[in-house]
This record gives sequence, structure tokens and C-alpha cells, in this order.
Amino acid sequence: MVSIMRWLLPKEEKFFEMLSEQAQNVLEGAKGLKDFVSDYEKLERSGRKSNVQSIKSIEHKGDEIAHNILEGLDKTFITPIDKEDIHKMTVLLDDVIDLINAVAARFVLMGVERIDKHIIKLADLILNAVGELNKSIVDLKRLKDMKEHYIRMHSIENEADEVYHDALSDLFHYYKNSIDIIKYKEIYELLEKITDKCEDVTHVIESIVVKHG
Repeated sequence: MVSIMRWLLPKEEKFFEMLSEQAQNVLEGAKGLKDFVSDYEKLERSGRKSNVQSIKSIEHKGDEIAHNILEGLDKTFITPIDKEDIHKMTVLLDDVIDLINAVAARFVLMGVERIDKHIIKLADLILNAVGELNKSIVDLKRLKDMKEHYIRMHSIENEADEVYHDALSDLFHYYKNSIDIIKYKEIYELLEKITDKCEDVTHVIESIVVKHG
């Protein structure tokens, strides 16, 4: 009974705290991806697989957090912000960690052996983007400094687009092996898509500010 009442009572901090927990978990995944690509060429295949498994564990934790948030929404009558917006943010943050997990797994599954400057740069930008998301969600409860977060996220996403286009240009100009072209094209696309998803979360936050600011 106590547990049921806890869900029914309109406690604003509950959803902000759960979203913050989810964003922090995504940040752990982004850090794991950054470390993975930085160390990749020094690792044996077993070490690479171990890193992928670590990121997979973070993704599993993200699934649990997302499930708890969505379950909480179903059991709560009053939420501090629109249920639809909490749902969108939850799903998009889950998409981000899913993509991080997917791209990490691709390196091993496709037998990628060389990490180029574009991959390193995109992993850096992903970490920056997820870090900005974390700050945005922490400040969301107070609706504080939101404009600065939008501007920084938009700048990060634009830079990721430029790196992605440079990566494709180099790929099609300098790579001759069609298998390598397929591998790296998929890696680049997944990495760039992560920054797109991060910006999508920011758009939801921007909508929340317009409604409640």
C-alpha cells in the first residue's frame, strides 16, 4: 500500500530524478564508447569484446531505468511536466544508449581494425553532446540556463554533421576495398545519428520550457 501511494502522490522530484539518472547512465555509455575507440587498436579481440560487453551492461541498465519511468507515468495522475514530454525524453534517451551500444558492437562484429580521426572526433562530440544533455536535464527543474544549452547542443550537432560529411568524402575518395567502405560508412552513420538523437532530446526540453517557462 505504501508503495502504491508513493506512485500516486504528485512528487515533482521523482521524474526529474529518474530522468537525471537515465541521462547519467547515457553519459556513462558515451564515456565507455570514447574510451573504447581511443584504446581500440591496442586491444586484442578479447579485450574489445569485453569493452562491448561493458557498454551492453550500461544499455541494459538504461532499459531498466526507462521501464521504471514509463511504469511510473502509468501510475501517476499528476506530473510536474506533461506526461507526453516525459515519455518522449525517456524514449529518446533510451535511443541514444541503444545506438551507443549498437555502434560499439559493430566494431567487433564487422572486424574493424583501424580507428581513424573521424571516428575519434565523432566519439568526442558524442561525449560532449551527452554531457550537455546531462546539464540540461539537471537545470530543467528550475528552467535555468536553457537557451545556452540549446545553443551549445546545436553547435555540437552541426560540427558532427561536418565531421560525418568529411568522413564520407575521405571514404569514397581514398578507400578502394568495397567491404571497408561498407563497414566504415555504417560506423560513421551510427555515430552521427547519436548526435542527432541528442539534439532531438534538446528539442523536447525546449518545448517544455515554452510550455512552463
